[in-house]
Amino acid sequence: MKRQRKVATLIAFGATMALTAVGCASNAGVGDDSESQSTSINVAAQAWMIEKFHMNDMVDNFEAANESTTVNIVEYPDNQSLSNFALQWSQGKSSQDVVVVDGSSVAVQFLAKDLIIDFNETDFFEGPTAKENFVGESLVFNELDGVQFAIPIGLETYNISANKSYFEEAGLLGADGEIPAPETWEDLYDMAAAMTVKDGNTVTRPGMTIQWGPNAVSTMIAVEQAVRGSFYEDDILTFDTPEMREVLEIWKRGVTEGVFSIDTFSNKDAGRSNFNAGNIPMVLETAAHVPEAIPTIGEENSVVLAMPGSAENGSYGFTAGVLVPSASTNQDLALQFIQEAMMSDVQVAFGEEWGKLPVITEHFDKIEAPWKTSMYDLVKISEPAPMYRDLPEIQVTGKQMLQEYLTGSRDLDTFITDLEKLIEDANKSAE
Repeated sequence: MKRQRKVATLIAFGATMALTAVGCASNAGVGDDSESQSTSINVAAQAWMIEKFHMNDMVDNFEAANESTTVNIVEYPDNQSLSNFALQWSQGKSSQDVVVVDGSSVAVQFLAKDLIIDFNETDFFEGPTAKENFVGESLVFNELDGVQFAIPIGLETYNISANKSYFEEAGLLGADGEIPAPETWEDLYDMAAAMTVKDGNTVTRPGMTIQWGPNAVSTMIAVEQAVRGSFYEDDILTFDTPEMREVLEIWKRGVTEGVFSIDTFSNKDAGRSNFNAGNIPMVLETAAHVPEAIPTIGEENSVVLAMPGSAENGSYGFTAGVLVPSASTNQDLALQFIQEAMMSDVQVAFGEEWGKLPVITEHFDKIEAPWKTSMYDLVKISEPAPMYRDLPEIQVTGKQMLQEYLTGSRDLDTFITDLEKLIEDANKSAE
């Protein structure tokens, strides 16, 4: 009989003492010399990761194959909580043995003080997890200056998930019966406007939802990479470009006219949930939502639509990242769990269900679906987020600035000026 899985929950911005208390409650061996430190580990992850990466299955399979071991899943709220981990790790202590982060670039903040291990300095890349067994781009998204600071899991990219049935109703399909890819953001705006439904002056259904919640800066990076071919100027992240200014003006018009929904301001999952339920024509965020929606809207209607420029220039490509704190006293067992459980064929199941593509080629090849080809063709030419130590701060404050611009609290020039100053002042190194 499987034991009931217990998941501890960490409070956002909790003190280090709270983190230590949670860790010790679920793993009494961490930080002492007891026998349990070699047979029990804590794996910290956000709630969506536990569900979408089938982490309970990983744990069950690992414990069944290694009867003397215990794996505890410890839930933490969001990327802003990672600073609490850093504080504890800098003191040479760790209540976590494995940490999964949302977007590997946010882990760069741990490199400066050697708070996480370099997988290149371990035996991890041997056997089934040898480097040549990883899907081409996945390891690159988790590497900086020769340091493999994280192991990828769930290969993804940003693009448009589209419900073909709405395009058919609006007469927007091409002669071949497919959705024509918009060449410009004006084209995309016109498509969304044609599918927007109003009752008088009240919008009852927007034509498109764009991820302007916690991942708003990731959306901006993806869009600028697509329309411009780069989100850098002189090797520095910038949004002060003619191409991005044009996009931002169209976004503002879309919000004013009700063509683009701002639901993600208050609920980051609003676009995904509405698309999966068949309630909106398009959503721009991770294209993984295409397979998610198939059970509801049908495989023939759930398609990846290339946003302007993405077919040529790519988008924002990323994976979640699996870290091992240098302060963990259970690194051998942590590495074993990552190799045997996280890199296992469980990746096929969550790839097919949630569109988070396997990073091990053997498992990647087992998925047969048209959306897989569309997504991976884009991943191959996409770029990861900047490997900046202060990327989390840029993401949090940049989101707030963008929302204020879209709702009229800032004009475009003020928004761009303030955002560029935020980037200029940020620590952009890992040193």
